[in-house]
Amino acid sequence: MNRIIPYIVAFLAMSCHSQNDKFEKTELATKPETPESFISKNQSDTLLNTKEYLILGDTLGKVKVVNENEVAQFPTFEVLIGYRDDVIISEQIAYDNVEIYKKYSPNTSFEDYPAEIYKSNLAEPDFSTAPAAKRFMTRIKEECDKGINFAGHYTLVTWGCGSPCQSGVVVDRKTGQIFGGYGTSLGSEFKKDSKMIIKNVGAIDRTTNLIEVCAYCEVAHEIWTGTAFKEIE
Repeated sequence: MNRIIPYIVAFLAMSCHSQNDKFEKTELATKPETPESFISKNQSDTLLNTKEYLILGDTLGKVKVVNENEVAQFPTFEVLIGYRDDVIISEQIAYDNVEIYKKYSPNTSFEDYPAEIYKSNLAEPDFSTAPAAKRFMTRIKEECDKGINFAGHYTLVTWGCGSPCQSGVVVDRKTGQIFGGYGTSLGSEFKKDSKMIIKNVGAIDRTTNLIEVCAYCEVAHEIWTGTAFKEIE
C-alpha cells in the first residue's frame, strides 16, 4: 500500500497541472480582441487603417473613404459601398475582394440620457391612438404585461417584419398612447432607465468593436423625445 501512495500523489499533481493549463488557455482565448490583433489573424492585406475605418483586401488595388459630395473628384475610382455620409471608393479592386469595417467608438452612452422610472399604475395600450397597431394586438399586450422596459415610462414592443427587418411601437404607460416609428435591421439595445437606444446593435462585433459595412448595417444612437426617435450619433 505504501508503494502505491507516491504514484497516486504524482497522478493527482499531473491532473491538477493539466486542469490549470486548460483554464489558462480558456482565459487567453476569451480576452477581448483588438483591431490590431484582428488584422494580424486575417490573411488579407491592410488597405486602409484610420481612426474610423479598417479595410482589408488585395494590395494591388487602392481604396479611399470620401464624403458623398467628393466622389466626382475621383473619376478613375468606382463606388464600393456607402456608410452614412461616407462613400468607400476603389481603383482596380472589386467589392467581393475587400472587407470593409467601420470602427465603433461612440461618443454617447445610456448614462448620458437618464430617465426616471415611473412607479405608479400602468395604463393599458390604447389602440384607438394607433389603429394600425391592432394587427399586432396580442404581441403588444403581452409585452405591456411585462411592464416598463424603455425611457422611464414606456414599453417598447418589437416584432419581425422579414429578414433582416424588425418593426415595433412605443407605448406610453402613463396614458396608453401608442407611437410608431420604430424600425431596425439588426435589432436594438435599450434600457428602462435611459431615453437612448442603439439601433442595429447586432452589426457590432463586441469582441473587436468593428462593424462590417453592408447595406443594412448602419448603427445609430437615438433618443426618444416623447413622441419620436431622434438621432444623436
